[in-house]
Amino acid sequence: MARGSSSNIRTTVLVLLIGLICLTAVVRGAEWVVGDDKGWSLRVNDTFPGGRPIHAGDTLVFKYNPNFHDVVKVDEGSYNSCRVPNGAPRYKSGNDHIRIPHCKTDACKSFFICSVAAHCNDGMKVAIATE
Repeated sequence: MARGSSSNIRTTVLVLLIGLICLTAVVRGAEWVVGDDKGWSLRVNDTFPGGRPIHAGDTLVFKYNPNFHDVVKVDEGSYNSCRVPNGAPRYKSGNDHIRIPHCKTDACKSFFICSVAAHCNDGMKVAIATE
């Protein structure tokens, strides 16, 4: 009988571990590389997100050369005017991972632009509406 109990415990532990792994994947969310294989570049807003179902908790990955670009999180007005407001969060690593926050309304939006030269006016900006 001891052998059967040990087998049941191992099976239970295995099932719990698999469940925990699945739960971690769901809680963590998906990662989306902005601009796909071209990365964070000019005219990225023409191709990204391209119908992807982006959700709160997902992570946007901005890959770019930090000598020529940056990423700035802005509000909708600043996105439309390509202007950086004082105190806006600015990222400069060249490999920025930005998690989409949860919000209290059904449709949330996040806006990002490049503040270097006229890059935003050349389409280096992206608006993300979460589902």
